[in-house]
Amino acid sequence: MKNISQKNIIWGIIILLPIALYFYFLSEYAINIPKWDDHALKAFIVEFQNADGLVAKIQSIFKQHNEHRIAFDRFFTLIVFYLHGTIEYRWLMWIGNFTLIGILFIFFRVFKKTNLPIAYFAPIPLIFFQLQLWENTFWGMAAIQNFGVVFFILGLIYLVSSAKKSHFYLAILFAFFATYTSGNGITAFPICIVLLLLQKRFRESIIFGLISAILIFLYFFHYQMPPSNPPMNGIGIGKIALGFLSFLGSAFDLLPYSSGRIKLTILFGTFLFILSGIIAIYLIFNSKLINQRRELSQIELFILGTLMFLIGTGIVVTYTRISFGEIGLLTSRYKIYSILLTVTLYLSIVSKLNLTRFSWLTFPIVGIAILFNFITNFINFKEVVNLRNQLMSFSYNWALDTSVPIDKNGLKLYESPRLPLDNYLNQFKKSVKISPIWHEKITKSVNANGVFIQNSTFISNVNKTNSVNIIVQSSTKTYLMPTQLTNYPVPAFIRTGKYWQNGFVSDLNYNEFENDKYYLGLVVQEGKNMKAYYLNDSLIVNKNNQKVKTNW
Repeated sequence: MKNISQKNIIWGIIILLPIALYFYFLSEYAINIPKWDDHALKAFIVEFQNADGLVAKIQSIFKQHNEHRIAFDRFFTLIVFYLHGTIEYRWLMWIGNFTLIGILFIFFRVFKKTNLPIAYFAPIPLIFFQLQLWENTFWGMAAIQNFGVVFFILGLIYLVSSAKKSHFYLAILFAFFATYTSGNGITAFPICIVLLLLQKRFRESIIFGLISAILIFLYFFHYQMPPSNPPMNGIGIGKIALGFLSFLGSAFDLLPYSSGRIKLTILFGTFLFILSGIIAIYLIFNSKLINQRRELSQIELFILGTLMFLIGTGIVVTYTRISFGEIGLLTSRYKIYSILLTVTLYLSIVSKLNLTRFSWLTFPIVGIAILFNFITNFINFKEVVNLRNQLMSFSYNWALDTSVPIDKNGLKLYESPRLPLDNYLNQFKKSVKISPIWHEKITKSVNANGVFIQNSTFISNVNKTNSVNIIVQSSTKTYLMPTQLTNYPVPAFIRTGKYWQNGFVSDLNYNEFENDKYYLGLVVQEGKNMKAYYLNDSLIVNKNNQKVKTNW
């Protein structure tokens, strides 16, 4: 008993370590600066405050945002606003990321029913809690929406898979939350009806179907079609199929600098898809509805429902996003689905095999999971640092632009954090041409969308406060644009002990600037020291201004 207890403590530590590391990154690199759709939460607060009566306030919570109704986001934004006095986007990030704990808890509840040793659960948090999720992790609104909806959908599938009557009523509540967290919440409804039919729970399937119909009707009541995606001209079925497989295998996007990046994800995606198909067909044909002598366990029903949800999501996302390009399907905010597909298939396999006699297998399995966790964190850590630099540049540019309002209708909606370059912003309004000339080599390439700037020699002391920004200055406007840093691949890191490569790159998109002639400079900030340089170069922006259409 003592040996068993000591082993469980060790496995418990291994289970908790990736979770602790993940939330360490969140605590260290999250910053209270809104990104893109985060600004819609400011508009919501204003609308809610100005709404006349309870009905109008409720309508503002359930109002459409793009193709979604993000009531879950707005509800917690209200709580944060009233508790903190302003919108604190880091609080929203923490709330969204805590739903990942909820997802892990659901998988743990399913795993417990396998009666396997706790060691076999250890790979799940190692695969799940890692920085491939970075885009949602460090984005307040997206963390709550994109992580939250997955939590509610998996919780819904788990509850419907249970024969307990109380779980069915709780499932209805989860269905409501899934619907009004993100648009893909309603995709779980037909899956749950199928799971109920496979259990021959006809009465519950009818009730759930009626409630689903009501929720869908309310969701699309006064619905407005959002702006469409780029046309799919020239995109054939073969390209869509390969994009779908790449989406499914995006958890194995482990070659970011290689020409074989997409091929690797397609290879893994094909394997995961075939394995998912085999398992799903096996479970369907062994269900109570088809095989009278067989009844699926809650584990099997949960696995089947989760596979249906993840594969279905892959089909929908691929079809609606393939027009943005194949690389777009590997974006961080979608990778949670491929990661969960990997976790679900692992759980399916270990629950079917009698592994208690092969305890030695835990060591290579957990070893592979640890290696996967290390590699994914290693590859994506640079994205966390680059995102932080991008968000800080957003804040600098709002401060430099006097036309940006600080508040609306007397409400203080947001308070910017103190940033390293705040004390120098007035200096950047002076002509950049009086600064010393930068003598290290800079290459500049012009394309249809803007200018790409690259340096390969500068050595930066990288941490979460130091930064390198491009100064873009006209006679009336000054912008501080972020640069991106690049890390060495794993083999080079092992060989040299260095994570960051020398140099930086910056993509200056014409859409970021008003039409004018701009002079280019560079600002290097390390600790309390700041130095500005003139790049002895200019940029001419002459574009057709196109307003981005939104419904918020």
